[in-house]
Amino acid sequence: MTRALVVYESVFGDARTIAHAIADGLSDSIGVDVLAAANEAPAEIGPDVGLLVVGGPTHAFGMPRPSTREGAVKQYGADITDTDTGLHEWLETVRVAHPGLLAAAFDTRSSGHPVLARMDHAARTEEKLLGKLGATVMTPAEHFFVEDAKGPLVEGEEDRASRWGRTLAGLVSARATTD
Repeated sequence: MTRALVVYESVFGDARTIAHAIADGLSDSIGVDVLAAANEAPAEIGPDVGLLVVGGPTHAFGMPRPSTREGAVKQYGADITDTDTGLHEWLETVRVAHPGLLAAAFDTRSSGHPVLARMDHAARTEEKLLGKLGATVMTPAEHFFVEDAKGPLVEGEEDRASRWGRTLAGLVSARATTD
């Protein structure tokens, strides 16, 4: 594996912060690029990418969609230039140029009511879309918590994301030695 790619969608900046923290953890062992799904992510994942990590916020119990992005702009003043495009749309259109791509997913979600936090499905949908790409999801999705809709991240989540990145790098390394 040559490098990892972290592709994210962020509405208020928290998922972007988590994506960069994950990349920091990965970068101790693996070359890594971090790209926004809407305007930076590639149309094709080439053979130089061995690990794809994707993630974004939970909106209305799932991944952001055009209607929830528009709602975030209108209700909370989110700075989203293109409400029609995000991680879900990218995952539906990206092509994978090689078999054997390893993958992992994360989301950000409210730290509020515990029942509602368990009902959130953003990462679950991300994992399904990764499977449709033919990627192998190598570990269960990780969930990072925000204090409310506009953030901020709960204290310690950025450090936890960096540790998760190191864990992912270790899993990739262990898998490479057994293959």
